[in-house]
Amino acid sequence: MATARKASATQSKLAMVLYGEQFTGKSTMAMQLAYFKRPDGKPFRVLYLDPESGSIDDYLPDLEENGIDLGNIYIVYTQSLGEVQEYIKKAKTGEDYYELDEDGNETDEVVTDADGEPFRPDAIVIDGTTILNLSTKQSLVEFSKKRNSVKAKAQGLVGDERLVKIEGAGLELKDYNTINFKGQDLILDLMGCGKHFIVTARETDEKVSVKQPDGSVTSVVTGRKKPDGFKDLGYNAKTVIRMFRDEDGNVCGHVEKDRTHVHEDNAILVDPTLVDWQSVIDKTAKNKEFAVKNSLVQSVEKEQDIYSREVLGTAGKPIDKTDNTTKETETTTSEVDDIKAQISAKQKSLNPMQKSKAKQALTDAGLPTATKNIDDIETLKKYLDTISSIK
Repeated sequence: MATARKASATQSKLAMVLYGEQFTGKSTMAMQLAYFKRPDGKPFRVLYLDPESGSIDDYLPDLEENGIDLGNIYIVYTQSLGEVQEYIKKAKTGEDYYELDEDGNETDEVVTDADGEPFRPDAIVIDGTTILNLSTKQSLVEFSKKRNSVKAKAQGLVGDERLVKIEGAGLELKDYNTINFKGQDLILDLMGCGKHFIVTARETDEKVSVKQPDGSVTSVVTGRKKPDGFKDLGYNAKTVIRMFRDEDGNVCGHVEKDRTHVHEDNAILVDPTLVDWQSVIDKTAKNKEFAVKNSLVQSVEKEQDIYSREVLGTAGKPIDKTDNTTKETETTTSEVDDIKAQISAKQKSLNPMQKSKAKQALTDAGLPTATKNIDDIETLKKYLDTISSIK
């Protein structure tokens, strides 16, 4: 569904891509978001999504020494693009984040900020989109193997021929299109979540395809660098900076573009500081906050709906959403929400010792220790009965 507004001044959000080789200060600069202040003067709460697994752990003591309350930073280690987008969605919709246990499963403990309030990020850092790109490619390679396994079976291949067919599977053109779509969807999700964001990436050589006299096509390095990973990662971002070290070992930033106009395009910054961009927030603090809620996936779904109605000859007619299936779904959803509310009330009434007993009882009964992902009514009833039996 389209969103719209009358032209008016709105609060400006940072939308930044930092890329470069390792040890060029990408993570250090990204985490300077912790020094930023919200329009009300309170410190930023930063959701730090870390596919690089520990990229800022050694920097946290420095932040604390400089007066940053680490309770305003929530770090999530994941190399799954899908999980990253789930955390972004929660930021957009204002949902609670739940503490994770050692196995990565959500518990009943809500993540809180330094003030003891449910954690609501003002800014999001994704430190390592190159890793997300690699994991996405690998998942598609594994899918391609399954695809070739089906083809091998249909072709009646056996032995080495079957093995070569499956293990030799690679990415097809449609797979690369899927990867490019996912990369664009990630940035547009961030753009539409209403939060400031910084994503980082490694760098790689830019290459172009050149046709040779014999008709063959080869890749030629242009001499320029670009973010390694998702194609056109910085296209929709407001600010793109390539981080590097000069001859003296100083960390530098080449501002390839900056729509916020804090620095001129193509400026070279020696020992750059992210705090320069605090002025963007301060200048627009009194303006109205606005976030584009649409995502690329939603847009595709809308187009599919339009095309389907065109094919069926119902374009321009409203979709009837009052059928029995919809009503049944609404009834089921209402009952699920009601039981979850009863469970939540019961859990809040338990003391710490009783909560511990309840978790053990749920585990013994083969039930998860959190209800967030449970939608089956019978399972929820069993869950309620289990914790209600705790004395």
